[in-house]
Amino acid sequence: MILDVLKTLADPQVVALRIRGAQWPRSLLRGTLIPDAWMALVQRPDGRRRFVPSGEDPAPDREDTLVLVRNRAITVPVAPAVGRSADNHEVHADVELLVRWMPRDDELAALHRTLLDEDTLTLARLAQRIAEAGATAGVRRFLAARPAARLVDEDVREPLQAQLAADLEKFLFDCGLVLERLGRVACASPTYQAQAALERQTARRAQEVAARAALEAAARTATRRRLDDLGEILGKLKAEAAAAGSLRWRELLPVLSPGERGRLLESLWRLTPDRNVAAAIVTVAGSECAWFDPAAPGQVAARLALPPDLGGLRSVTYDRQRDWLLVGAATGVWAVHATTRAIERRWPVPDAPPPTSGFNAAAIAGDTLIATHSQLGAWQWPLGIPGTPRALLRPEGGRPKTIRAVRTAEGEHVLLAADDEVRVFGPDGTAVRSLSVGRGSVHDVAVLGRTVYVATSEGFVLEDDWQSPNIWQVRYRGGQSIETVHARTWDDLVELVIPAGADGVLAIYGDEGVTARLLAAAVPVRRAWACDDLILGVNTLRDRLLVLSATAAERRPVEVPAARLLGHTLQDACIVTRPAAA
Repeated sequence: MILDVLKTLADPQVVALRIRGAQWPRSLLRGTLIPDAWMALVQRPDGRRRFVPSGEDPAPDREDTLVLVRNRAITVPVAPAVGRSADNHEVHADVELLVRWMPRDDELAALHRTLLDEDTLTLARLAQRIAEAGATAGVRRFLAARPAARLVDEDVREPLQAQLAADLEKFLFDCGLVLERLGRVACASPTYQAQAALERQTARRAQEVAARAALEAAARTATRRRLDDLGEILGKLKAEAAAAGSLRWRELLPVLSPGERGRLLESLWRLTPDRNVAAAIVTVAGSECAWFDPAAPGQVAARLALPPDLGGLRSVTYDRQRDWLLVGAATGVWAVHATTRAIERRWPVPDAPPPTSGFNAAAIAGDTLIATHSQLGAWQWPLGIPGTPRALLRPEGGRPKTIRAVRTAEGEHVLLAADDEVRVFGPDGTAVRSLSVGRGSVHDVAVLGRTVYVATSEGFVLEDDWQSPNIWQVRYRGGQSIETVHARTWDDLVELVIPAGADGVLAIYGDEGVTARLLAAAVPVRRAWACDDLILGVNTLRDRLLVLSATAAERRPVEVPAARLLGHTLQDACIVTRPAAA
């Protein structure tokens, strides 16, 4: 009998077991302990009961009833449900529930009363009872209330869990069960998937026909002119693609040789329609913000000296939604209106010790401001009613050593760079996850949707999904540290703009495997920024601005002796943008 009970408890299909007290294994020298994955309820004939956790000897009397129950979450498959979606597609749903009994005597007594009609409760029997209680019917009602596209293509765990929790509420209460969460949720619809595949194939064929006509016209032009006038060829390709409406640059690239493809991509930003154009270039140097006109950057258009309250200036970031310049100082952040040049707000760090550096970057997420400082940490201030700032991250024991870039992402999430990690914080400021890079310290971060790009001290540009991180993909590897990375999109192409020292400013097209030079300078480029009609760089010595507009004939920028004009070397710069229509 000893071997029978222990063998039964070792069976992964057994969820609960009821035995008489006389059946519990005993020995002359010591008792038998409840196994690690189990807990127990001892119920006496007079109705009294007591709970026994794992690792203890229940020591039941011979006439007692001993109920043993798994003390961990149990994955229960719901009987496969087949139903019709709201748009009349047949949908197959595969759902798993994670349930558990809490370690209390009343929950285990409820299990004893309701589910142990036999001495052994198996996983299959538990799944059957949950299905009969309404789980299968609830899944079918859930399918009927939504179109197949949402069921198949989106994550529906949260609304499905809410519905099943409501449908099973009485059953779960009566049995003492708790629904922790949903495990696997997979919906498949052969009819919807076939329809979607047909629609994609039809659209692709239509695009291929249109693309082929455009590419043949471009090829004829290229053959006739031998690419002597690349601008004319690109102009015709652009006009053809714009006229067709549905064409994408990736449809045009395969007809070109690698060299021609590189020439196309390095000139693409000059040809695509401008969406957000440069209205001003703003720098911070010394204790001043300085404005330069992108059309005539050779002289300072305006200057604003900030008060010494927060210490020396370190960085500047443009927030287009409020038309603010977020200026990082030694112990806080200033907000300056980019157009009126008025000081709007100040956010100090309370009781900050005198640091030797300043805030490296700032960003606005929802109704809060987040800024990063390698010595003071990452801080969050409310933008609405006055409130107390709080530290999202503070260095402890010298770690992290550097806290640099900060970017906002979908759902008011915040991504910031700390040493060789990208740390993700939720809208409420709680840490969500950490993405370890392992390729040097992260200097800058760019975000497009779910994709995060980083530039590192070891000369890498890497890509990953910040919501579901996997393995960082290498998009570029250079021979020197990369301080900035900026993401631009041209229809279906993603272009990453990075400084490349003596090579000027480069554009990386990771999916196409192409790296093109956008800007060639006589001095090494340390930092770079870009909007749809302008590329801006700062040289290694931080004494010159390098300004290249889309109307420039060559890749050579206008070199502005900013340090001589301002009397200080440059700490940082940014581009103030406006919609092209404005």
